[in-house]
Amino acid sequence: MSSKTLTLGIINHRYANIHSVKKALEYINCNYTELNNPSEFNKVSAIILPGVGAFDAAMQVLNDSGMSDALLEANNRKAPIFGICLGMQLLFNKSEEGKKNGLGLIDGEVKKIKQINDLKIPHMGWNETYFPKKSNKFKNVKNKSFFYYVHSYECVPSDENIITSYTYYGNKICSSIEYKNIFATQFHPEKSGNDGIKIYQNFINYLKI
Repeated sequence: MSSKTLTLGIINHRYANIHSVKKALEYINCNYTELNNPSEFNKVSAIILPGVGAFDAAMQVLNDSGMSDALLEANNRKAPIFGICLGMQLLFNKSEEGKKNGLGLIDGEVKKIKQINDLKIPHMGWNETYFPKKSNKFKNVKNKSFFYYVHSYECVPSDENIITSYTYYGNKICSSIEYKNIFATQFHPEKSGNDGIKIYQNFINYLKI
């Protein structure tokens, strides 16, 4: 199965940098479509949940549009889901940033990054990222590679075994998770140069298996 026979659905909840994700998929010659309503979720090979902005505002759009339920149904049928930045955080039960419940696909919560001395919040820019275990999503990506981050909150999964990478910003911060059909990164692969592109390509290769 080639990349062109796959179609990735990018959820548009109006709090995401969809343009950059589209450009990354175009670069690797992969079909994509925007998902704006629940009826479109059955038409795609996998789902990307990107995000930039506020937890509650994004959840409000997902809930009001019915796309929250559509995403939960997609997860029930084991559709591959790729969460990015705020999109990763939305997968969790809740966030200290807001009052609304998250999607609850990952057990755990999202917490404010601890302010240590003159540490600037949000955590913004390139940061060294460590890979404690092998993952096909990071194939051909070297340990301690640099990825681009923009976030004020960090994901804290209940099960640390699902963490597949981490970075340091004052404290050790979860950078990515894998759980069954779900893969998510706190950093932005689409803004992380060649190594970010490799992650998208590895995700596509995973879909072909």
